[in-house]
Amino acid sequence: MGLFRTLHAGIAVLLSLGVVALPVRALVSIDAGKNQLFINSTATVTYDSNLFANSAGGGDYVYGLNLGANYTRRAGLIGLDASVGVATSRFGKFHAEDFQNPSFTAAFAKQTGRTTGTLTLSAARQSRADSAANLRNESWFYQAEMNLKYPVIERYSLSANAGYSLRDYADNTTVVDLASYAFGLDLFYVYTTDRDLIAGYHFSEDKTSANSKSFNHSFTAGLAGRLFGQLQGTLRAGYGLRVPHDRTTDASYGSWTANASTAWKFTKRLNVTGQLSKDVSTTSTNTSVDTLSTALDAQYILNARTIFDLGTSWSNSRFLGALGGGRHDVAWSWNLALSRTINSHLKASLSYVSSQNWSTVNFSDFSRRAATMSLSSHF
Repeated sequence: MGLFRTLHAGIAVLLSLGVVALPVRALVSIDAGKNQLFINSTATVTYDSNLFANSAGGGDYVYGLNLGANYTRRAGLIGLDASVGVATSRFGKFHAEDFQNPSFTAAFAKQTGRTTGTLTLSAARQSRADSAANLRNESWFYQAEMNLKYPVIERYSLSANAGYSLRDYADNTTVVDLASYAFGLDLFYVYTTDRDLIAGYHFSEDKTSANSKSFNHSFTAGLAGRLFGQLQGTLRAGYGLRVPHDRTTDASYGSWTANASTAWKFTKRLNVTGQLSKDVSTTSTNTSVDTLSTALDAQYILNARTIFDLGTSWSNSRFLGALGGGRHDVAWSWNLALSRTINSHLKASLSYVSSQNWSTVNFSDFSRRAATMSLSSHF
């Protein structure tokens, strides 16, 4: 599960790390660098052995071209990062899957003063393999999120976040649109100079185009900063409760919940990051699923121009209620990639991803392999 997400995330990390290997100048720079414009492009060739994430398979070559522009402004009280782009892909055999997807993101940040925070707005059309529905689908994904932090007294601070997201599918024959509203409040206590204690409550409401609705509550506590030794990050765990609006067709569900993100800098060349999450969500098939997932990634800087990446992930998903039908999926994947900075504007990378999804539903039991070559420019 999540092969394309893992593959694209791995490439993005490698390319972003390649950017810092050599200095990059903006295409346009105004007011001593306070306003900068960058132009990006990436060409890819991928062979994917299972485009549709199901047991029937269906492999193909995919040729992609991504074009985009990034604008940054660092003047005044509010900083701005904005980007627009379009991703185009052509398939060797499955021409009906060809797509041309635009995207937009704007992030506003206030990092000075007593109250700090960010506001992020984004919209993108996406074409992807859906491992819950076991097919490819197209959708528009809209998201808005605000995060605020306010220091109450010397050792205490409050953090609040609110968000909205909508996934609107082009074809609702087998999948449902999903809208989500979320709000969270966290209390931070400075325990030591390099460690904070956290306690918080988060609420969300999931609504689908099938007229179903669920309310989610989670109560968590944890640490942020130095966890132990050289391990840095955030670790929080607690209890989550999911309450359906219509209790005649589904029952309430409660379980432990957790979220962790860690980083360990072993040497100047070797960095290791890890993630863990346990949460209940709504799938595109209008089913509640309780998923425990972990991921581990190691990045080694061979030299100033070359970076090697090796990662693995595992997940355990239980589909809940009558709509879940007792489905249980276990997925495992591993990936490796090599990126090379050719010059200050050009980078190349090779990557490979292998994944396996074991499911109690035969059609959802599948394996997938993907190899990608990419060349990117940044001006």
